[in-house]
This record gives sequence, structure tokens and C-alpha cells, in this order.
Amino acid sequence: MIDVLVAGGGPAGLATAIHAALAGMEAVVVEPRSAPVDKACGEGLMPTGVAALRSLGAHVEGWPLRGIRYVDERHRAQAAFREGQGLGVRRTTLHAALAGRAAEVGVKIVQDRVDGVRQHTDSVEAAGMRARWLVAADGLHSPLRGLLGLELPARAPRRYGLRRHYRIAPWSDFVEVHWAARAEAYVTPVGERRTGPWRARRRRTPAGRSRRC
Repeated sequence: MIDVLVAGGGPAGLATAIHAALAGMEAVVVEPRSAPVDKACGEGLMPTGVAALRSLGAHVEGWPLRGIRYVDERHRAQAAFREGQGLGVRRTTLHAALAGRAAEVGVKIVQDRVDGVRQHTDSVEAAGMRARWLVAADGLHSPLRGLLGLELPARAPRRYGLRRHYRIAPWSDFVEVHWAARAEAYVTPVGERRTGPWRARRRRTPAGRSRRC
């Protein structure tokens, strides 16, 4: 029987497995996709996130960030981080670094999907393995969380995101958040010649209920 079985091999799942391995436990990650996996996200790490990566022993290349700036048609407000620097980093770069560190500390990656769970008094079975603990790290809309009856009713407006990188030298060491009536755009420098605007929009579900994606 293994100690920790992690469903989902994204950054959160890999970080969990690395922590477990560094604590002397046997950790296995179950993920159907091969790393690195790309998706739309802000690609900015706060100073606490940078410190967390350092504690895991994961080395990630990126663009140093000094703070956050909020902008709309009439206003501008900004603040520098109180302690340390943030980091603008491609999601694929972050994922690859964590996957590499997981391999270094002995985390086993199984290319499969957790689609069923059997719970016992002292263990859990999933993906053909038995473990002392099961961690659901399979995304914002976690199928495993729903399977276990842990999903909460959604209350916030539904969101969707689009992301694109441009070969433009960063003009600032701040993340810029541009606001509009029904959308927001994050502009995050992630390298010497790459800037990654990311947009998020909000909308209601057809039935009038709010969800977040």
C-alpha cells in the first residue's frame, strides 16, 4: 500500500506529491496527459508562490515581478510586493520544472485517470492502487470531488479565459490588470521577449444560475 495517491498531475498535484516525497512518504500521481500541459492562466506567481517553489527545490526561469497595477479608463492604482519578488513564468515552464523535480525525488507518475473510488476505514482504492490518502487535484471542476459528493453549489458568475503570447519586450515589472465592464485582462511579462495577455470574462449560465469555470 502506498502512502499518498494524487489524482491530477498539474502544478498543485505535483507540488503535493513532492511535499509527500520530501517527508519520506511514497507518492504516486495519476494523470492522463503528458507533461507539460498548457492552459489559459495568468502565469504570474506571487512572492509566496516563489518561496514555495524554492522550498520544493524546483528551479523555474521567468521574469521578476515587483508588484500589481490595476488600470481602467480613468484610474490607475499599483502596489509593490511588501516582501520579495514575484515571477512571471510560462505555465508550461512551471509544469515541466515541477514534473522534473517530482522525478528527482522519486514520485511515480502513472498515465491513467481516476474514475472510481472505493473507501475503507484505513485506506482508499483508485486507479488499481491502494493508498492511505487520496488527494483530489484534478482541476477546478474536479470530477473526483463531484464523485465523492464534495462539490458545492456554484454562486459566482461563470468565467472563461483566453490567453495569447506576444513577442514584445516587457515594458514593466508589474503585472497589469486592465478592467472593463464585463471583462478583465491580465498582462504578465514572462520573458525578455515575451508578454502574455490573458483575458477573463464573466457570464451567466442559461438557467440563470451562476457558475465559475
